[in-house]
Amino acid sequence: MDEKEVLTRFKNGHLDRAQVAALLTGAGTGTGPVVLTLPEPSAAAAAAAAEAVAVAVAEPVSGGRTDAAPAGAVAVVGMAGRYPGAPDLAAFWRHARDGQDTASAPPPGRPGEELGHYLERVQDFDPEFFGIDAHEAALMDPQERLFLETAWEALEDAGCTGGRLDALTAADGTPRSVGVFTGAGPGDYALLAARTWSRERPRPMPRGGQWSLPNRLSSLLGLTGPSQSVDTAQSSVLVAVHLALAALHRGECAAALVGGARLLLHPSGRYPGAGEGVGALLLKPLARALADGDGIRCLVRGSAVGHTAPDPTAPGPGRGSRSAGVRTEGTRRAGGPAAAAPAGRVLREALRAAGVCGEDGVVREGAEAVRGLVGEAGAATGVAALTRAALQLGHRAPAPGAGRAPGAGVREGEGHGPRRICVGVRGAGGVDAEVVLEEYLPQATESPLVPERAAVGPELFLLSAPTPAHLAATARRFVDLLGGTGPVPPLDRLARALRTGRAAMDCRFAAVVGDSGELLRALEEFVRDGAPCADLRGGGADPLGLGDVPETDGYLAALWQAGHLHQLRGLWLSGLDVDWAALEPSGGGAAGAALPASAFLRVPLWLGGEEGPA
Repeated sequence: MDEKEVLTRFKNGHLDRAQVAALLTGAGTGTGPVVLTLPEPSAAAAAAAAEAVAVAVAEPVSGGRTDAAPAGAVAVVGMAGRYPGAPDLAAFWRHARDGQDTASAPPPGRPGEELGHYLERVQDFDPEFFGIDAHEAALMDPQERLFLETAWEALEDAGCTGGRLDALTAADGTPRSVGVFTGAGPGDYALLAARTWSRERPRPMPRGGQWSLPNRLSSLLGLTGPSQSVDTAQSSVLVAVHLALAALHRGECAAALVGGARLLLHPSGRYPGAGEGVGALLLKPLARALADGDGIRCLVRGSAVGHTAPDPTAPGPGRGSRSAGVRTEGTRRAGGPAAAAPAGRVLREALRAAGVCGEDGVVREGAEAVRGLVGEAGAATGVAALTRAALQLGHRAPAPGAGRAPGAGVREGEGHGPRRICVGVRGAGGVDAEVVLEEYLPQATESPLVPERAAVGPELFLLSAPTPAHLAATARRFVDLLGGTGPVPPLDRLARALRTGRAAMDCRFAAVVGDSGELLRALEEFVRDGAPCADLRGGGADPLGLGDVPETDGYLAALWQAGHLHQLRGLWLSGLDVDWAALEPSGGGAAGAALPASAFLRVPLWLGGEEGPA
């Protein structure tokens, strides 16, 4: 990179000061793990970039950080998951908090009697929501189908499925610059299909590669960042996080979706204690997340990956050489890394990358912590462990489980600093991965921006879906939210989150309401009476062609600032694309408020039209 590109990347938040200094002075950057260390947002980013030439080391920070502590972090801005006995993360957190064991016999319809941790109705999928032909969907690996739904829910949880997804641009301006990094279980579905295939009666076969898990999502949503699958068994998703941080660090994508899935579909893969699950997390540089007004679940401070041979004394080419034996024996006598657990090296590298001094104040968790929740869940182990840790940091409450000393909690670091959890998993082949998560503590100076509108008053509530049935089902979820006993976000935040953070689909409902009670009544009437919605599936969207007129943006901004919500409602229902994020610079997050995800209308889809397992 030349000097101009280096400074541009610093200004955009893709490089920190130490990295800029190293690049501009030609200094080496070391051989440690690749870690994203974005600078905190600054109003004088350009001036700081020039200053960075002379600044090579960050100043010390309290709370156990060393002088090499990264100046920034990556934020987890969205999460979703489906685990045994837990159709959503609210149920998963209840299980984790209560220390519940989810082991059970296989669901009805699955052969065998092995006690394990199973998902229910894994054959069900909603192809219409994603615009996939039902016959094609029946040939998709159910792991891929579950991941599609979960990834969409994670994007919605982050408020990142509409215009805000388009706004995630690469350095060259390419929209939807989101990377997808996944881990997946074995291709059991292809094995099941192979049993019914013959030369005399050939039939279409499912794809057998794990590459389709991330690639399908990238293709359906038009995502333009890296899209790759990882297979290191149980540590797959943690390795995927490591790769995602590196891609964000290099500016290859503006955000990264990381996740994994594992199902036990073939009898050969089931054994007592085995488990299933699917989960996804959306990562964004902290500076970008703050600028976008995202709700921040926690921070990712660092990661490291390495390999530990299952048997270090096993024979291999060159391993029995005299020099190798002398080095190993010398290290052992000196009490070096070889004398301790080999995985300790990866842990130390992750903590060093995170800028954490030693293990004090850092809770360690791994596969044991989620064994009661998901069992031995293969590629889903890492994402379950990450999700459990992130929920503990978000709720600021420890969850019981193996790997935690009696009475230990997600405790504060030195000087009342942020809580930290180091999640570590070793794959069956010896790949160790460690990811350091940290509680997000908002700065005292941070305050949400106020939408630019003439006066506080009624709110414009928008809801859309691919079909009228989907729209009614999603509206019913909001009726349950507003009429239930749980917390409800303020109307302005709820309405803003839906306007700016959800994709505008063909079937639309809109209402201008003065309070949550009025909104509840409008939604109840819509669900109860089946009132007609705007259905644009047959064409006719934007009949006046306003979307093609450059002056329309100014017209919409004037309507918004003057508070003409009924006119904006009519234009949106007619199919006009409105860039709500541009009208509302405060972003789309209803931080700390869990909004219902779009409803899926699932139907059973299996090989040859069979019902499949439950």
